[in-house]
Amino acid sequence: MKLIIAIVRPHTLDKIVVALEDIENFPGTITDVEGFGRRLQTSAFDSLNPFKLKKQIEIAANEDMVEPIVEAIRAHAHTGKKGDGIIVVLPIENAVLI
Repeated sequence: MKLIIAIVRPHTLDKIVVALEDIENFPGTITDVEGFGRRLQTSAFDSLNPFKLKKQIEIAANEDMVEPIVEAIRAHAHTGKKGDGIIVVLPIENAVLI
C-alpha cells in the first residue's frame, strides 16, 4: 500500500474529488493547511504573511491504483501558475482498522 499526499489550491478541490470518485470509491481525508514553498512575492502582503491556504488530500491506496489517482489529482489541480501544489507518494508498512 501507498499513502498519497496532495497539497492543492482550495478552488480545485471539487474537480479533484469528482475525478477521484470516477476512478474508485476511495477512502480519503481532506484537511485545511497553510504553508509556503518556493514563492514569488507579488505584493507587500506576501512578505508580511507568506503562508497560503491550501487543501491537503490523503489517500491510502493499493499499488495498482496509485498512478490513476496521482494522474487524476495532477490533471485537475494544474492551473499552470506557480503554487499549484505538490503530490507525494509514501510507502505504508502497516495499516490497522479500528
